[in-house]
Amino acid sequence: MDNFEERILNLIQKAEKLNEQEKAILRYFLSNVSVGDIRAVLDLKTKGIDEPERVITKLIDEGFLEKGEGCYNLVKELRSISIRKKLQI
Repeated sequence: MDNFEERILNLIQKAEKLNEQEKAILRYFLSNVSVGDIRAVLDLKTKGIDEPERVITKLIDEGFLEKGEGCYNLVKELRSISIRKKLQI
């Protein structure tokens, strides 16, 4: 198993331990791989997520998301459709 595959397995294991709000945000980004930061916060607030910026920051720290220029992105390891299907959260 190469390092890329190990990172994927690590992320999948970590995803199982997320709380419900974190899982909801991760599901949002699994469906919307790259979203403008303002749009993401507005969308997540309408979905009932309290303090989405704080939760997004945690997901960035955990390695699920990355901050781009004016946007948030799902990390490369989770962008594959087959990987997203395996990540049942």
